[in-house]
Amino acid sequence: MSSDAPLSSGGGWSPKKPPPGGDGEQAPKPKRFWWRFLLAAVLIVGVSAAATTTSVLLYIDSIAQALGHNDRLHDKLSRALANVHPGEPENILILGSDKRAGEEFEEDPGRSDTTILLRLDPEKDSIAVMSIPRDLKVEIPEYGTGKFNEAYSYGGPKLTLQVVKELTGLRINHVVNVDFLGFVRAVDAIGCVYTDVDRRYYHSNVGLPPEEQYSEINIKPGYQKLCGKKALEYVRYRHTDTDIVRSARQQSFISDARQQISVQDLVFDQRNLIDIFTEYTTSDISDGKTMLEVLKLFIASRNAAIKQVHFPAELGPSYVYASHSAIEGAVKEFLSGETSEEAGGGEGGSSKAKGGGGKKKGSGGGSKHRKQHKKKKPKVEAVQPGDDGLVPAREVGEAEAGAAARHVGGGFPIFYPTRLPLGAHYVETDPYEHVVDPRVYRFKDTDGNRHVAYKMVAVMEEPDGYHYFGVQGIKGWEDPPILDNPSVTDEIHGREYEIFVDSGRIKLIAWHRGSNTYWIANDLEQSLGNEQMVGMARSADVMMGKKKPQKKGRRHP
Repeated sequence: MSSDAPLSSGGGWSPKKPPPGGDGEQAPKPKRFWWRFLLAAVLIVGVSAAATTTSVLLYIDSIAQALGHNDRLHDKLSRALANVHPGEPENILILGSDKRAGEEFEEDPGRSDTTILLRLDPEKDSIAVMSIPRDLKVEIPEYGTGKFNEAYSYGGPKLTLQVVKELTGLRINHVVNVDFLGFVRAVDAIGCVYTDVDRRYYHSNVGLPPEEQYSEINIKPGYQKLCGKKALEYVRYRHTDTDIVRSARQQSFISDARQQISVQDLVFDQRNLIDIFTEYTTSDISDGKTMLEVLKLFIASRNAAIKQVHFPAELGPSYVYASHSAIEGAVKEFLSGETSEEAGGGEGGSSKAKGGGGKKKGSGGGSKHRKQHKKKKPKVEAVQPGDDGLVPAREVGEAEAGAAARHVGGGFPIFYPTRLPLGAHYVETDPYEHVVDPRVYRFKDTDGNRHVAYKMVAVMEEPDGYHYFGVQGIKGWEDPPILDNPSVTDEIHGREYEIFVDSGRIKLIAWHRGSNTYWIANDLEQSLGNEQMVGMARSADVMMGKKKPQKKGRRHP
């Protein structure tokens, strides 16, 4: 591998694992999420090509005028926010709530579902995000001990800001309160988002009593374009996942959205996006000068990768817990813009991470019925794993590839790994759960051309839940958006790979055969070690798609 490829398998710090069935809470009501602002932020990045022109200054002024409803929030928060010199790093507190922009906070502050800290540091070319668990046990001034999200219900953004400052010791420069309802409009306005769905998401309330009903969803696995409503269902799903898993899914979607939005799309449809941004966002930013300074920060950081800092959460029966020392470590990582591994603070490679069978952060499970995976497919050999934590899996791979080959038609090679992590297997086709594996399907690319594709979903069943990772193949599309800007391009054993790294961990490794594209994707929390990801890709063998027999019928003269 290239010397600059950060491919160590060091797992670093790992929090206490969530239970397989989620956090045990009742199904949530529809709420709002922080990352609508980040989608709007790409609009800010989009104007970088003409950042000093008169048109952009008018553009900024139009945003500032539309944000006139921010004056009240600015007055309430201004004394608690830290001033910063132009060009210096800024910390932005983003709150996802069900309070519509412009509505008063005094009578009913509303409810907050997600709190995120965003740091823009152009000097270090870094964008860092860190979410605070809503169930974190905290001390709320004048209210005593409670869950973190209760601070918003008691006192809105002002009280939440106070708790965040006392909890982290951070200086907060701006607060943004984001309304959930704008997300569908924003995703549609940017032309939808291509994303790699890790597994089957399905739930229907048909025939269920009210106490068992929650948000319906019907999304199949594989690389595809998600538009407003579907995208909303995907990112907000949490019934069988923890907040940690949902945050990872949201982060993945944000990264996909950020790299797919062109300057042209933003410039030529800026009025629509301005309307969405201003209608569903409230913040302390209420004038053009302040807006311009924030814009400059985003523009200066436009090429930086988003680094997610995991909050040191330990799940308990009633609360999420975090020690003062653990929080201090996370804040240090947040301020440095480096992961613990990059900063030299990690614990190094653990045998658990290498072996693929240890206790890693779970990616949740399917529904409660998903525990009953059928065992009809061949199993991975129960042998001693190699140094990379993988074991032989040719038999299961051939069975999976054969099932795909029967449906894709001729001329499309099916790649499959011949080695898998110990304990991994491909999910079973299960009509009860509306699961079909492997999935063979067709979809349109960015130019409207149709392609046949397949998705093999593998799962590791562990005490903390299910970890889903997968193999994707697409016929005839060489440059899907997900493969823009690889971290490393390297040749291994005669095959060229594009390797995508996030916070020191390989999240995706891709290769091509002719015009066809293939990749292996890590699970949402990237719990598979780097050696495991590279080892699976290196082991990939190929099976040719079979030509479909022609239907017999009368010959026409």
